[in-house]
Amino acid sequence: MALHIQMNESAEREWRRKEWRNKITSALTCLLVVASGLGVLFLSAVFIVKDAPVAMIGYIEPQEEHVSPPITPTQVFTSRSSPTAAVAPPIWMVTVATNRINELAAMDIDITEGLSLEASFNLDLGLSADLGGGWGEAGKGLGEQQSGGSVLEGTLYDLKQTGKGRSRKVSPLAVKEGDSLKINRNEYYEALSHFLNKGWSTSQLSKYYESPTKLYASCFYMPVARARYAPIAFQVGDAAKPESRWGVQPAGWCVVYRGKVRAPKTGKFRFIGTGDDYIGVRFNRQMVLEGGYRMVSAYDPKLPNGGPKVMLSQKDGRDAFFKDVRAGRDNEHKGYELINTVEGTGIWGQELGGLLAGKEFSVKEGETYPIEILIAEEGGAFGFALFIEDTTDGKNSKAKKYDIFRTNFVAPSAAEVQKMLEETGSVHGHHRIDIPYNEDSFIWTAVP
Repeated sequence: MALHIQMNESAEREWRRKEWRNKITSALTCLLVVASGLGVLFLSAVFIVKDAPVAMIGYIEPQEEHVSPPITPTQVFTSRSSPTAAVAPPIWMVTVATNRINELAAMDIDITEGLSLEASFNLDLGLSADLGGGWGEAGKGLGEQQSGGSVLEGTLYDLKQTGKGRSRKVSPLAVKEGDSLKINRNEYYEALSHFLNKGWSTSQLSKYYESPTKLYASCFYMPVARARYAPIAFQVGDAAKPESRWGVQPAGWCVVYRGKVRAPKTGKFRFIGTGDDYIGVRFNRQMVLEGGYRMVSAYDPKLPNGGPKVMLSQKDGRDAFFKDVRAGRDNEHKGYELINTVEGTGIWGQELGGLLAGKEFSVKEGETYPIEILIAEEGGAFGFALFIEDTTDGKNSKAKKYDIFRTNFVAPSAAEVQKMLEETGSVHGHHRIDIPYNEDSFIWTAVP
């Protein structure tokens, strides 16, 4: 007997409704999953995945099995744009010439936009340690005590004293008056003349008292200051008692800076500047500039009153000097010119007629040259300013400003120097010197 089982009509209708609901639920679930996936992808693309920020990336050559020769830089951190672009943001050029990397393209870098520390490190592609940590330092006054970086070393000599420490004695160039030492002006300049005319030999100054402290400078831009500041800066003077017996008193001293610099380009140049009382520049073992209130190298003890032969602080002396230069009667100062178109020279412009341009000299890019700079002060007030002009395509004797001579990125400020002088009580009267210059100038990197 066969058994037959069959749903009634109501049960069948309920089953079909449930089947239909399950199909709809499955379809909706599939659509929801697809929509959710698309939503996740969309949100990830819009809010999570972004374009990588622009960054400077240093090129690192893949390592090979063989040992590559060392990188030899021929030009390090040289900055320059056209003279007419003085108001435009500077373009810092970093060029590294090697057997593998010919040139890193020039880049506009706005430092104020927050150049990252990582980016600055990426710029260092195996450069030599010439610049050290002082890329923009040692730009105030006579320099700073830290020797690191691209700087020239300065030593102060007191020609009023001989010996060292408490064994010092009054030199033949000075006269003792109580606790004060007064320099004999004529003999002082005669000693400096011997130094200049005998190859800038240290033996000419080693007999005098030498500052144990050295200062390191990357530029030479010093407004008018009291002569007491130099001994204070070299830590051989007493700010509270400038006439202290054991200190270097503010007269009859000189400072000599020495070093080597790398030429930033091939061409011709000349130094332009002045000094109170005197500034001299020797480049590649040749005197290329001397100026200030007198020509010390032309000292002539046979003159009736002794002293320098040429007094640039006297108009008649200046006129006679430049007349001899133009007539070819003074080969030692061939090519010298008076620059009176630069503003901001203050008392130097009034008493010296302006700045002095020296001899032209030639250099080759990447080669190093010895340089020496002499600052001298007989007493009273002192200061100096040193610029440089690229004369490869001709001289510009009517310029309103010239390039600052510097060995790193420093841009000296007359206001900062003035504040420093105020802190040491070394401001001289109300005289102000604020000579403008092109900040976008070549960097003559100092090398060991």
